[in-house]
Amino acid sequence: MEEHGITPSERLVNRLCQQSFLKLWTHPNPKGKHGKELCDCLIVCGPHVIIVSVKDNKYRATNDATGWTRWTKASIRKSSSQIWGAERWLKGVDEVERHDGRVISLPERTSRRYHRVAVALGGHGQVPVQWGDFGRGFIHVCDEYSIGAFFSALDTISDFVEFLDASESIIRRDVQLLFDGGGIEDLIALYVSNGRSFNLQPNEQRQPDMLVLSNDLWRGLVGSEEYGKTQEEFKRSYVWDRLIEHFSDDLLSGGMFDMHSKEVSKNELALVTMALEPRTNRLVLSEAFLEFLQNEELGSAARVVQGGTGCAYVFTIGKSEDREFRVKELALRCLVVRGRMPHTHTVVGIATDRPGVSNVGYSSDIVYLYMSKWTAEDEEHVRGIQKDLDYFRNVCWSRAL
Repeated sequence: MEEHGITPSERLVNRLCQQSFLKLWTHPNPKGKHGKELCDCLIVCGPHVIIVSVKDNKYRATNDATGWTRWTKASIRKSSSQIWGAERWLKGVDEVERHDGRVISLPERTSRRYHRVAVALGGHGQVPVQWGDFGRGFIHVCDEYSIGAFFSALDTISDFVEFLDASESIIRRDVQLLFDGGGIEDLIALYVSNGRSFNLQPNEQRQPDMLVLSNDLWRGLVGSEEYGKTQEEFKRSYVWDRLIEHFSDDLLSGGMFDMHSKEVSKNELALVTMALEPRTNRLVLSEAFLEFLQNEELGSAARVVQGGTGCAYVFTIGKSEDREFRVKELALRCLVVRGRMPHTHTVVGIATDRPGVSNVGYSSDIVYLYMSKWTAEDEEHVRGIQKDLDYFRNVCWSRAL
């Protein structure tokens, strides 16, 4: 895996971000105003813009509060200033240049959601890590003890930002957090063990005004049999990650991606849709995809799987020597699925060869379809499409939706 970053700590954080959020959306050391470094890492996917700043300062004990103050200023306050400055600049632009010159299109300004993460290393548990709203927006802070939990237990973009939002909501509801010797890793443990929720009652009369987190929550969670079983099950979900990375390689190698374009391609939008699926959804999607590929009794039929809210996936099989027909049929099937599932606005189609012998090698294709409304004209169009599907079934592969 190629690593980017000026310092070892920056390279570490960039590697963790790439593992969690995948390379197409992880941008180490992007350029900001006048070509200067904007931040240490920028993650851009869907509406989400995650700004990451890394500081590694060795804590020097002074036997009084002076050492704490100095380290906090150098490690957290400076990161906060960098993050706020990066966000201020990003709000006025529509694209960002990566360190390698590739241009990244940002989400529409009205739909962007900024998330701020400071990685403060060097304290080694000797300094209480401060985090929260320091006056210009909430800053999430992790240290060397919590960084692994931060990026491993929440290793999709949706899971990550949902935890950030849930954490911020605690503070906004005036619930005081007290860490009894631990840090944010124990907050993550509480969140994960409660089914990715802090389980706070909406009724203010029943809502606690303080949460005390013992320093063994994270260790207890990762050492539990239930967590071990869950992580073992999640291993199958990484088929979805590898599928995304496979298509990303095509995008970044020039097969489907124009690095000089200022517009996001439909291929990239398809991958964004796939990347926004949380880990639990990826498990279902991975198992469905593998079952479809491996079940020879299905012949060359298609399969439809429900994804996140308002999203569905269409899997099809076709030989690479018939790739032109395979792509056309995939697009037609996506339209039919959109018509049959009125509450599904986004359909992503994935076509590939069935494992085995191929005369011309193996290939994969991806289709992205988004339609916010479905009209009578669309219904008429789909009826015509179904006739085209009959043609493809009879002439090409004799498959049925």
